[in-house]
Amino acid sequence: YMGALPCEMGRGRIRSLAVSDVRFPTSLAQHGSDAMHPDPDYSAAYVVIETDAPDDLKGCGFTFTLGKGTEVVISAVQALSIHIINKDLDDIISDFRGFYRQLTSDGQLRWIGPEKGAVHLATAAILNAVWDLWAKQEGKPLWKLLVDMDPKQLLSCIDFRYITDALTEEEAFSILQSGLAGKKAREEQMLKYGYPAYTTSCAWLGYPDHCLKQLCTEALKDGWTRYSSVFLVRASKHSRRC
Repeated sequence: YMGALPCEMGRGRIRSLAVSDVRFPTSLAQHGSDAMHPDPDYSAAYVVIETDAPDDLKGCGFTFTLGKGTEVVISAVQALSIHIINKDLDDIISDFRGFYRQLTSDGQLRWIGPEKGAVHLATAAILNAVWDLWAKQEGKPLWKLLVDMDPKQLLSCIDFRYITDALTEEEAFSILQSGLAGKKAREEQMLKYGYPAYTTSCAWLGYPDHCLKQLCTEALKDGWTRYSSVFLVRASKHSRRC
């Protein structure tokens, strides 16, 4: 990451959005297979946005797909691009919630979305690219950009319209405000020891038992101690994984 962009330079106006259809033939060996998706080809609609700022930075974002249908998400990204092309990035960042609502409130496209399906995925790819560019211009990885925000700024990026039955903005603010105590120590601990993670790569449903055993053994040697249990259960007349 580069150093932060000087404020007086401005963040630039978004001049282009490119989207690519990226696919991998993972179904050949049943990588990623589960009970509902026996033959996925891991794929993505990959978005790259550029501005006219002199930093030459690009924002990259993608959403995950399973092969067929990626072209539908690509078309949805292209249809939504009118809401970001020629927009000033400073204006987007200063009202991120408003930008999100603009993407999800297109009077015609929202008929086939935006809280579901291809339009939902397309919206996420564009938003991810904006987040990426914002973080790069600040000279930070995205997690650090979020960590350094004060509670009010962080919450201003979230649309609470459909979640207030579970969490209101006021309640979220109270939680984040309380969490400021010890925040620096927790960040230092994470940087020193890392963040707990698990792997899903050892036990996809289509893998034979000998492959599962080999991959789990290798993962243990590599230091993995946590596995996603959703992929570790397979019951049949002859075998059971748990």
